[in-house]
Amino acid sequence: MSIKLQKIKKSDLKYFLKWWKDKEIIKLTSGFYEKSDKVLAGYFQEILKNTKDHHYSIQTGVKVIGHIAIIRKNKNTFETQVVIGEKKYWGKGFGSQAIKMIIKTAFKKFGYKKAYLEVRPDNIRAISAYESCGFVRNGFKRYPKNKYQPIVLKMVLSKNNSER
Repeated sequence: MSIKLQKIKKSDLKYFLKWWKDKEIIKLTSGFYEKSDKVLAGYFQEILKNTKDHHYSIQTGVKVIGHIAIIRKNKNTFETQVVIGEKKYWGKGFGSQAIKMIIKTAFKKFGYKKAYLEVRPDNIRAISAYESCGFVRNGFKRYPKNKYQPIVLKMVLSKNNSER
């Protein structure tokens, strides 16, 4: 089954609220749980207003199953973040498909030369998906003040390596 990426829109808020409140998903991502719909809706509105980054819903058919982003770090480097929020779609390759699509978009359409991401070191499924898309491990980064995610694995992919 194939997917498509579509710019997020206001009506996608319901999906984000569901995913951002799912403790299993939070445990695999930021680790920070916020239960207030108002706070989460404010965060979502900031994403919608942001013009330097690009956020997309991941869809299969008409079903929204996740989110992926291109977050500008500098003129040559972007960070990507991905979540398959609908658990029945986990482990089916949709995340890898979305990553490959976003890499192609970021490198060809927006002219980036390097992709970067951070992942929990114990999120083996995500690390495997990133490696299958060409990302390589690039050490660890510590966030000593973040009690939810004090250490992350950094992974990178250069445009030259993605074209092989």
